[in-house]
Amino acid sequence: MVVKMNKYFNFMKIPGLMAKVMTAFPVTIKLVLFSLLFGLLIGFVFACMALAKSKLLNAMAKGYIAFMRGMPILVLIFILYFVMPLYLKKIGINTASWNKDSFIIATLSLTSAANMAEMMRSAYLSVDKYQWEAAYSVGMGNLTAFRRIIFPQAFGVAIPVLGNNIIYIFKSTSLAFSIGAVDMFGRAKLISSNLYGLNRAELYLGVSIIFWVVSVLLEQITKWAERVYTKGKKIQMN
Repeated sequence: MVVKMNKYFNFMKIPGLMAKVMTAFPVTIKLVLFSLLFGLLIGFVFACMALAKSKLLNAMAKGYIAFMRGMPILVLIFILYFVMPLYLKKIGINTASWNKDSFIIATLSLTSAANMAEMMRSAYLSVDKYQWEAAYSVGMGNLTAFRRIIFPQAFGVAIPVLGNNIIYIFKSTSLAFSIGAVDMFGRAKLISSNLYGLNRAELYLGVSIIFWVVSVLLEQITKWAERVYTKGKKIQMN
């Protein structure tokens, strides 16, 4: 039984296969960073719309958030990569030369923006509205009050959710292989193909270990950042 197990599964090969997969780690990090940046920017716009007094802007923001939260990431990738270029070509825009990573970044930015918008809206509303009145009473303007009073408190509330969103983006990069982008999972698929399917179990187990370890590290960094930030604010208040 042990002999048969060794024939089909070899733990000793996992570290070497993981090292090969890690060569694509910089690509995954690039996807995460750009998606996070654009997700925050787009999310900020929709958060402002959700907080606006206009019913139309509120409805548009809520519609976008609900739509993107219900949209499967893989479906959106295929829409942007296979469907959108057909319509862009009709207006003279050729996407044939576009890097595949850009479609993944666009997808993750749009989907994560919905979570970012809801995170910002909730964090903003968690700050007591009387904080604004207190700021005005000492002569602060809107921008100064937001920068010095509202944002520091809202950011402390948003840290855990922001960390979860970063982990969400990181794990979602594993779908980049679906259009041939070579992130870590894409690299694993190529390695598996080159090995004609041999050691597939060891390879995918190795990839899952990498994703798990990085996700745990991100979670711990988030907890540390929240602890340090909130502790600093308590010291200032005291």
